[in-house]
Parts: sequence; C-alpha cells; structure tokens
Amino acid sequence: MKKIKKMLLLTLMVALILSLTGCGKEEKAIADNLNFEVDAPSMQKLSQMIIDQYKDVNDTAKEYYLSDGNDLQKTAVRGFDAAQTTDHVGRFDKYLEGEGSFKIRNGAEGKVVFSQFCKYEHRTVEVKVAYSENKGYALDKERLYSDLSKQAADYNMDITQYIPAAFGEDEELDMTSMDGFLDSYLGKYYGVYKYNPVEVEVSPVYSKSELIKKAGVNTGIGMGIVFLVLIFISFVISLLKYLPMLFDKDIRKENAKKKQAQENAKKKTEDLIIASRGAKAADTKAATADSEDLMNDSELVAVITAAIYAATASGTAGAVRGPAYTASNDKLVVRSIRRAKR
Repeated sequence: MKKIKKMLLLTLMVALILSLTGCGKEEKAIADNLNFEVDAPSMQKLSQMIIDQYKDVNDTAKEYYLSDGNDLQKTAVRGFDAAQTTDHVGRFDKYLEGEGSFKIRNGAEGKVVFSQFCKYEHRTVEVKVAYSENKGYALDKERLYSDLSKQAADYNMDITQYIPAAFGEDEELDMTSMDGFLDSYLGKYYGVYKYNPVEVEVSPVYSKSELIKKAGVNTGIGMGIVFLVLIFISFVISLLKYLPMLFDKDIRKENAKKKQAQENAKKKTEDLIIASRGAKAADTKAATADSEDLMNDSELVAVITAAIYAATASGTAGAVRGPAYTASNDKLVVRSIRRAKR
C-alpha cells in the first residue's frame, strides 16, 4: 500500500514539473515571436498606469481629451465611458492576478498588444493597450547613465554609491538593478518608456450564452430593418407610374381629352338606347290599340258577367247547378271556367 502511494506521489510531481516546463516554453515561444522584445512586468506596470489615469475622469477632463487629446487619450476615454454607459460594468474593483490575468500578442503594423484583465462590479473587463517600439529608448538610457555618472563624479563617488544615496528614499524607483533604476527613472521624470502606448480598447467579457443571445437580438433587428426597407422601396416603386402624370402637362391634357371623349361616347350610347326604347313602346301601344278594336265593350261585359255567374252558382250551398254553358245575346259562349294554378 505504501509503495502505491509513493508511486502516485511521484507521478503527480513529474506531471507538475512537465506542466510548468510546458508553460515556460509556451511563454518563451510567445515572447520570441513578438514584433519586438518585451518585458512583461514592465509592460503590465505601464498598462496599469494608463488604466488608472483614464478609467475615472471627470467631465471637464473627458471633454478635453475627446476634443484635443491624442489617439491614446481619445480611445481610452471613449472605451471606459462606453463600458459604463452601454455595458454597465459598475465600479472598478481590482486587477486580476496570477495565471490568465494578462495576455501579450502581436498587433497590426508591427505593434504589440498587452491585455490586462480587470475585475469590475458586474463583470470582468479586458483592457487592450497597443504599443509600438521606442527605438530611441536605448540612446536615452545611455544619456541618463552618463549624466548620473557625471553627478557621482562631482561628489567623488561611484555611480553605484551615488544612486542609493541620492534616490534611495524614493519608493517609486527600482533599486534592485541598474537597468531597473534607469527604466523607472526615465518613466517617472521624463515619461519615456521602452514602448510607446498608441491606443486603448476596452472590451467587457461576456459568456458564450450572453454572446449568442446578443447575436440573436442583433440578427433579428437587422433582418427586421432590411424587410422594412424592402417594403418601403416596393411602395416607392409602385408610385413611380404616377410621376409622368405629375410632371408632364401634355400627358395630363391628353388623358383629360381621352376621358372627355369616353364620357361623350357613353352619353351618346345612352341616348340611342333611350330613343330605341321609346320607339318600341310606341309600337307596343299601337298594337294594343289595334287589339282593343277587335273586341268592343259589350262583349267584354258579357264575358265578365258569365264568369261571375258561374263562380257564384258553384260556391252557393244547395244551389241548383245550371247548364254546362250560358249563351249571351251576342252569341258568346262560355263553356267552362277553371282556377288558374299560380
């Protein structure tokens, strides 16, 4: 049992060593493939200084930076302002530390982009600072070293003795090495660094589900706008046929003449129809008059009288049924009367 525990412990130690070695190789590979030589701690410190300077500015400074500032100041102020007003990240909490707290990668046009992750009240924010190489930095560093050497000689001291004596109480300066001191001195008193910050991009970090939801909303809004524009364009195209009539007087006059001619033709046709109907009515009236001449009034009276007599005789109870027919003085015979089926 003890042997198994020892083997497991040994295996875990080997795996840990290999993982650390892999991380070291990966970081070294990233550093070797960058556009210029980068000191990650120095770049991180400089990035945090930029964030501290622009993450919380008052309205007066914001107006000045946006109107008269350089590209770095404008992009930084706009980015932090959008993070508050649009993404509502809340107040700044702290800089993330440890693994995954920053990223370094190549940017466009020979730049190097340093990403510092910050913890805000409502979500994590990635602040990307793009740097270009300061090619005159080495010369500025040599000049500073020469000046400090001369000052040390004036006091009959070596530069390694003079620097701690003159600047040892300044906690902002790096006293661990000569390079560290010169770098911190140039940055603090001259604003000169190994890298020149060019622009800033502030990006709130969203989860995959939030990104998918946001993409869906944006897609729906975009498609809705497209369909509305297409409908509007179709409506405008349908109105194009009326443009010639609005802008061409000759066409309008021609259409008015055609309309008047159609109305005249219609009226003329109606008059002809009315005239033909009047002629037919006159013919019908004349024919009726001729037929009336065929039967005089005395014959009509005899027919009506015979019909009334027959109906009365058939509808009276106990009445004696008369002959099958009745003859009038005019020799008009009514043989039978039948009820019409209606």
